[in-house]
Amino acid sequence: MNQEITCPLFPLTINVLPGALLPLQIFEPRYIDMVKTCLSKSEGFCIVLSKPDHQKNNDLPGHHDIATYVEIIDFDQLDNGLLGITVQGKYKLRIQERWLQPDNLLLGKGLMIEEDTEDLSEDSRYSDMWSMVKEITNHPEIKKLNLELNLKSSFSVCYILASVLPLTAQEKQTILELDRNQDKLEFLKKIIKKLGG
Repeated sequence: MNQEITCPLFPLTINVLPGALLPLQIFEPRYIDMVKTCLSKSEGFCIVLSKPDHQKNNDLPGHHDIATYVEIIDFDQLDNGLLGITVQGKYKLRIQERWLQPDNLLLGKGLMIEEDTEDLSEDSRYSDMWSMVKEITNHPEIKKLNLELNLKSSFSVCYILASVLPLTAQEKQTILELDRNQDKLEFLKKIIKKLGG
């Protein structure tokens, strides 16, 4: 059964996929308070990919309904005085209900989406992609990131590959929203071909 989650929603023009990392600079008071609350309660929040302003719904910011629940894994005060945090994507959610707190922090209720468990790691059609993700994640600079990669999990391979390749936010969102691992892999194959891989 899918688990129901209530948490803050953070609309951004960038997104993060499960298993991957995203550094953020926090400066608005409502989000500074959100980070403090998340850290004190050892809870996460949800990063949602924004849609253009003309797609606002009931005076709430427009964003995609499929989002990534993240946890804060590091924080620090930056040289510019802002709060810097690093979040790691944990799993995807389908946002079903939204409302604003008095401080204008957007909250939402959503269902955790279970990933397709089909293992395509031995499928010859995708062997190049497994080789690529192994090669990239063995690079010393990528190794330092401690990405959550499971080579026996097709969706994990898709998410990490999509995170380290130069994909647009919308392309990452498409991969997040596709349910079947085969569809994710086929979509990634087309992008890699377009990138010249």
